[in-house]
Amino acid sequence: MNRPPRSWSLFSTTALALIGSISVILIFALSAVTWFVMVPMAKRSADDLAALIVLSAQTWTELPKDAQPLLAAELKNQHGLIIQEIPALNRQHSTNLPYVRFLHDAVVRRFNQCPPDTIDPKTGECIYMGGLPQGAGYWLEIPIADDVLKFEFSPSRVGYKIPFTLGVILAGGILLTLILGLLLARRLTLPVSRLAAQVSLGLPDAPLPLTGPKETRVLIDAVNRRSAEVKRLIENRTVLLAGISHDVRTPLTRLSLSLALAQDALEAELHDQMQADINQMNQLIGEVLSIARGVNQAPLAWVDAHTWLAHCVASAAQRGISVQLIEPQTQAQFALAPSTAQRILDNLIDNAQRYGRPPIQLRRLETPDAHILCIEDHGDGLTPDEIITLSEPFARKDAARSGVTGYGLGLSLAEALAEAQGWQLNLYAPGAHPHRTLAEQPSGLTACLTLPKPTAKI
Repeated sequence: MNRPPRSWSLFSTTALALIGSISVILIFALSAVTWFVMVPMAKRSADDLAALIVLSAQTWTELPKDAQPLLAAELKNQHGLIIQEIPALNRQHSTNLPYVRFLHDAVVRRFNQCPPDTIDPKTGECIYMGGLPQGAGYWLEIPIADDVLKFEFSPSRVGYKIPFTLGVILAGGILLTLILGLLLARRLTLPVSRLAAQVSLGLPDAPLPLTGPKETRVLIDAVNRRSAEVKRLIENRTVLLAGISHDVRTPLTRLSLSLALAQDALEAELHDQMQADINQMNQLIGEVLSIARGVNQAPLAWVDAHTWLAHCVASAAQRGISVQLIEPQTQAQFALAPSTAQRILDNLIDNAQRYGRPPIQLRRLETPDAHILCIEDHGDGLTPDEIITLSEPFARKDAARSGVTGYGLGLSLAEALAEAQGWQLNLYAPGAHPHRTLAEQPSGLTACLTLPKPTAKI
C-alpha cells in the first residue's frame, strides 16, 4: 500500500527557513569578522609579544651575569614572561594553536641570528615552541650568541584565543538563532495553525478571533464569513428537505392507511407490491434527510472484537444474508461507536448481497496503527472509475438499475458516518486488495473500514 508523501507543517517550514537563512548570514558574518578583524588583531598582538621576546633575548646577552636575574624578575613581574638559560634546543614543536603559530612566525621574522649548528634542516629555522605540561602555558626557545634562552608564559598571556572565541560566538549565535527563529515562526504560524485545527474539526461554532498579521486576519475573516454562509445554506437545505419530507410523508401515510383498509378488495400480490413501493419511498426520504442533516461524531466505547463482529454476523443472518467471519488468532478490542460502525457494516454487507455473489466474508485484519474490517464478495466487482462514481449520492452501477432496489444513497451515508468518526472507508477493485496476497485476492469487490487505534485508553 502506497504511503502518503510526508508533509511538513507551516511552523516547521517557516522555522527551518528562518533558522537556515539566519544561520547562513551568521556564518558569513562570522567568517568576515574572523578574516578581517580577529586574525589581523591576533597577528598584531603576536607581533608585539614577539618584539618583547626578541628584545628581551638581545638584552639578556648584553647584560652582565649579575644583572640578568634583575631582568628575569622584571620580565616575570611586568610582562608575565619567565626567561632562563638551557643547555640545548628541544627541536620539537608541540602545539598548533593559531595564535601560538602567529607568535612563532613573528619571532622568526624578527630574529635573524640563527647560529649555523642550530638550524633545522627541514624548516631552516632555529626557534621552537610548545606547550607546558597540564596546560600550564607555553614555552619558546631561541639560540642567541652562545646561549640558548627559553621563555615560558601562561595561557593568559596569549592575547587572542581564536578557536575559543570562534566557538563562543558560534555557539551563542546558533542558540540565539534557534530561539529567534522559533519565536518568529511561532508568532507567524500560530494563528494559521489554530485556524487549520478549527477548520479540520468542521465548521466553527463561533467566529474565530482575528489575530496575527494582516494577511492572516484577512484569511480568518474570510473563513468566518464562508462558514456563516455554509451554515445558513445547510440550515435552509435541512428546513427545505424536512418540509418536503413532511409534505410527502403525509400523503404516503394516507396511502398506506387506505391500502390497509382496501386490503380485502385487492389481490395479495398487488397489495404487497404497492406496500413495498410506499416503504421504499419512506426509506428514500429517510436516507435523503440523514445526508442533508449531516452526521455528528458519536462517543467511543471499548468492545470485544470477536463478540461485536459475531453480533454483526448474526444481525446479517436475521436479514437473510449469510456472512463468514474470518479473524486472526489474536484477541483484540475496538474503540468505536458500536451503532455507527454496525450501520456502516450493515450497508456494506447489504451491498455485497445485492450486487455481488456469495460467499460474503467479514475479515478482521490488524496493523500496528489500526484495525481493519473488510467485506469481501465474489461477484464481478467494480472498476476503479466505477468506484469513484459510486461515491457520489444517487449513483449506482448500470447493471444494478434493473431488478435491484436502492437509490444509491447508502454508500454516501456510510462514507459520511465513517468520516465523522475519523475512520476511512475504501473500496477496492478485484485484485487490488492491499492487505492480501495476489493468490488470496477475492474475485469481487472489497470494502474496508479502517479504525485507527487510539493513543490513550478511553
